[in-house]
Amino acid sequence: MVSEQRRVVVVGAGSGIGAATAAHFHERGDHVLAVDLRATETPAAQHELCDLRDAKAIAALLERIGPDWDALAYVAGVPGTAPASDVLRVNYLGMRLFTTGMLPLLRPGGAIVTVASVAALGWQLRLEDLSGLLAAEDGEAVDAWQATQDPAYPVYSTSKQAAIIFAKRLAPTAWQKFGVRVNTVSPGPTDTPILSDFEDSMGKEVLDSVKATVGRHATVADIVPVIDFLASQRARWVNGQDIHVDGGFVAPLSVGAPIEIPEQK
Repeated sequence: MVSEQRRVVVVGAGSGIGAATAAHFHERGDHVLAVDLRATETPAAQHELCDLRDAKAIAALLERIGPDWDALAYVAGVPGTAPASDVLRVNYLGMRLFTTGMLPLLRPGGAIVTVASVAALGWQLRLEDLSGLLAAEDGEAVDAWQATQDPAYPVYSTSKQAAIIFAKRLAPTAWQKFGVRVNTVSPGPTDTPILSDFEDSMGKEVLDSVKATVGRHATVADIVPVIDFLASQRARWVNGQDIHVDGGFVAPLSVGAPIEIPEQK
């Protein structure tokens, strides 16, 4: 049990990393509001349903739950096997609307943690390409932007790139105006119920190569402690960061081949 109960909203609490995150905070003694599209048995003090593709549903939920929360974990996400509109509306626009709507509901010292993905690798090179999406403030504008894009480019990667960029842009203002930190966590392939969807959309051979490189896929137990840390006062001076939780797979992709250490004789 914690010495002081905190109030935490977990969005996407129905399964996978979201369910594990909600259960973690609940078991520690925090007051958890579990939000999902469908009814869930995830352990929590409160449960709410919300279609994150619907801006009005998000606004109505935020009106219902009221203020005095300590943390938001936006873990909701749909894989690239879903329609492109759903991917962008949930993974990016829903996150944008929920996080900005939560800012005045969070206490000073609070935190927002969004789960992104290592599939967003290369977001720094797409700032100009994604400017239209980042300017879109409603679902119709998001759909119109996507209609102009190359359908061969993975929309899941686009959604997570936009999520990271938006969080980084929001972080300074959120801190200065509300005293709230904003960070993202980017897992590598993780053993959850939608892993097979990622194999279908990204290619099983790609995910298998990641697994071979680092030894295994992540589990939810690898990811949740990082979300917990970023949502806590232990991370009180961490803001605007994207933390890779991938067993080290991405590091050599950006800096070159791993250093070889010779066998000791």
